[in-house]
Amino acid sequence: MSDPYDTPNKKNSSVLGPTLKFKGDLIADEDLLIQGQVEGSIKHSSSLTIGEGGHVKADVSAAYIAVEGRVEGDLKGSKCVKVRVSAKIDGNIVSPSVSLIEGATFNGKIDMESDPTAASKPKPKHGESSSTGSKKAERSSKASKSKSEDANDQHTDDKKPADAA
Repeated sequence: MSDPYDTPNKKNSSVLGPTLKFKGDLIADEDLLIQGQVEGSIKHSSSLTIGEGGHVKADVSAAYIAVEGRVEGDLKGSKCVKVRVSAKIDGNIVSPSVSLIEGATFNGKIDMESDPTAASKPKPKHGESSSTGSKKAERSSKASKSKSEDANDQHTDDKKPADAA
């Protein structure tokens, strides 16, 4: 299997062949090529390639992800996600670097700002804010009040008679 990211440190590689059907949590550290079917979840610390014959129904987390086959689930690449021309993806992508080749089929959202390695936290509902968000808002509110109070003090100083100064 060729390394789709040209990483300098080649490790052991594994291939899940086209006749393989796997259900469950797949966890691996070496480069992996999936040509068969995987259903469940994939947590990977290295390069993961879903080959043209591969069909994955899982949320996928890996450092480098290349998709040539079919994925139904979210992709979280801590380094990079590459979607090749033969890929068909129904799911979201979170990675600091994403490439979509013209001709690929993609249905989902791409987020290049979030940290894909962070644990998934429930997002606040509309009208709510997270605890860190409310702290930031509180600090921002205090800063705004201080600035407006300073501005009011300056305006009252401007209005004082020259004799009082």
